[in-house]
Amino acid sequence: MYSVPSNPLQLVDYAFQALGKNRVSTQQLIFFISFDLRQFPPSRVMKILQDLQGKGRLEIDGDEVVRPQGVLLEQEPAVPTSSADLGEQLQLFVSSSRLSRAVGMADNAIEFQRLSKTPLKIQAVVHGSRKYSLELDEELMQISHDCPDWQRVRVIHRFCKHVTKLFLLLEKDEALRVLRSLQKDSWEFKQI
Repeated sequence: MYSVPSNPLQLVDYAFQALGKNRVSTQQLIFFISFDLRQFPPSRVMKILQDLQGKGRLEIDGDEVVRPQGVLLEQEPAVPTSSADLGEQLQLFVSSSRLSRAVGMADNAIEFQRLSKTPLKIQAVVHGSRKYSLELDEELMQISHDCPDWQRVRVIHRFCKHVTKLFLLLEKDEALRVLRSLQKDSWEFKQI
């Protein structure tokens, strides 16, 4: 399984790859490395960014950080090819702690109706501390949800535990198909 690089410049480049952008706000990059990748506290990430800028390895333009040029990761993330690799595919979109919480959720916490199989279209209700709505539409390339965690992580194209659990409940071939599409296509992560 692919691991997050420990080299600071490669770590920053990895974050840019995961976010799928060449320019991001400093705040978004710090949040992603600190809270989604769980690498360092925000103050340490800011120091890393400042050190890389001071060495001329990173450009900070106003409140935006520009992706470092010419950085090659020692290895590329593997693209899982079998249904046994669903967990690896999910880890591209969810932190380890959220994945663990999703696995720990009861299967009946999400009631979903498959409106169509190909392209996949699902409407779901999540039962928790309150009821949440969740929709996945492969044709429109949209995932829509209304939990507070989704509101925070959707802007960086990451999953909350509810969306993760939905993928764990789907048939593995359809879950993998959608996850691969999420990697290569421009899906919209919407707040309901």
